[in-house]
Amino acid sequence: MMVEGLDTRSELESVLSKALEASKADETEALVAASDHSLTRFTHNAIHESVNERNCQLSVRAVVGKRTGVAATNKLDAENVAAVVRRAHDIALLSTDDEQFPGLPYGSTQAADLPDAFDPATASASADMRAAAVAQIAAVMRVHNLYAAGYVSTQSDAIAIANSKGTRRYYQGSDSAINIKAIGPDSSGFAEGFSRKFSSLNPSALAEGAAKKARDSANPRALEPGAYTVVFEPPAFREFIGYLSWIGFGAQPFDEGSSFMAGNIGSKIVGDEVTIRDDFSHPLGDGMPFDFEGVPRQQVTLVDKGVARNVVYDSYYAAKLGHVNTGHALPAPNSEGPLPLNIVVEPGTTSEEDLIKDVKHGVLVSRSWYIRLVDQKQTIITGMTRDGLFLIERGRVTRGLKNMRFNESIIGALGRCRLANKLVRSENHVVPTVRIDDFHFSSGTEF
Repeated sequence: MMVEGLDTRSELESVLSKALEASKADETEALVAASDHSLTRFTHNAIHESVNERNCQLSVRAVVGKRTGVAATNKLDAENVAAVVRRAHDIALLSTDDEQFPGLPYGSTQAADLPDAFDPATASASADMRAAAVAQIAAVMRVHNLYAAGYVSTQSDAIAIANSKGTRRYYQGSDSAINIKAIGPDSSGFAEGFSRKFSSLNPSALAEGAAKKARDSANPRALEPGAYTVVFEPPAFREFIGYLSWIGFGAQPFDEGSSFMAGNIGSKIVGDEVTIRDDFSHPLGDGMPFDFEGVPRQQVTLVDKGVARNVVYDSYYAAKLGHVNTGHALPAPNSEGPLPLNIVVEPGTTSEEDLIKDVKHGVLVSRSWYIRLVDQKQTIITGMTRDGLFLIERGRVTRGLKNMRFNESIIGALGRCRLANKLVRSENHVVPTVRIDDFHFSSGTEF
C-alpha cells in the first residue's frame, strides 16, 4: 500500500533520494507522482457515483550502457523502493542495446515557475462541494423539464523527478472540471468547463447553456449529406486539434515520415489565419513547467500563420535528429515519442456571432465524438456530431438537426477556415470557435 500522508515535497524527494542511492545502474532516473482525484457522476438529475482515488507511485528507469529498464511500485517503504530499483536494473540487463540512446538528460537549466498552478481550495474540495454543484445543475434541468448526465471532478497532483546526472524537479498543480449533457425526449445539449480553481466554474451557467441547446434542438430535422459551411464550437474543434497533436506534431512520426509535417517544414500547410503552438504556461491551460525527464518545457510554435515550423522533441529524438530538446518527453517506457500536451490555437479577429452572420446556409456543431483516424499522413478522420447540431440560415441559428457523420482532412479543413476571437479551454487544449467552408458530411442519422 502507499505510505499514508506521502504528499509533501520533502517526503516525495526523500523517496527519490532513496531510489538513486540504492541503484547500481550506470544512470538512474526516478519519478514519483502523488495524485488525489475525486469524481462525482450524475444522471437523471441525481448523483449515482462519488469516488476518490489517492495514490503515490514511484517509477524507476535504470540505464546500463545502451540498455534501459523501467519498473514501478506504489509500495514506498525503504525495502520496496530498493526492490523496484533492483527490478529496473534487472530488466535493463535483459534488454537489447539501443545504440541511439543518448543517456539521461542533465539537469542544468532552471524550469519556469507557474505560481497559479495550485489552488489549495480545489485540492481539498469535498464531496459535499461537488454535490452542491450537481444540485445547481439539477435545479436548472428541472425548470426546463430536462434531465442531466455528466460529472464534476476535482484533483491535485504532485510530480517529483530526479536522476543521477543532477536533475531535480518538483511541481504541484490542481484542476477541476464540469461536464453536462442536458437530455430531452428527442434532443440533447452540451456544456463543459475546466479550471485550476473549482471556484471559477459556474455550474448554473453551464447548465443553462446545455439546457438551451437541448431545448433549441428539439424536434430535429434531417439534413442532406454534402458540403456545408460549418461552425465548430470549442469542444468540437478540440477533438480535431487533439488528433493533430497525436499524429503529427511529435518528433517520432516526423522522423518516421508518417506525419503531415514531414517534408513540409517552412511550407504553407493551412490557412494564413492559423497559428498553433504548444504552451504549457497559458493562463487557461493545465500545463506543467517540465517534462517527464525533468527537462524544462519550451513554448513551441508548430504552425505560424499557416506555415509548418516545428515539432516537439524529447532527449532521445533531439539527439537522434540533431535538434534542441523542447522538453516534451512522456513517462518511460513510451512508444509514442514526445508529444505536445497543451496545444493553443491563436484566436482570430472576428467574434463568433459575426462568423455565423456571414453564413447563408450552414451548420453549427456543438460537439464531435466517436472520431477515428482514416489516413494519418493526410489527416483524414471520420466522426459524428453530438449533443446539439443546428441549421444556420441567413446568418441565424434557426433549428435543430439530426446528427451527421463526417469524413474530412483536418489539415485540409484548416486551409478553409476562419477563427473566432475568444479562446476557451477544452480538456487540456485552448482553442477558439472555428468556421470551416466546404466541410463534408457523408451521411445522416436517425437521432
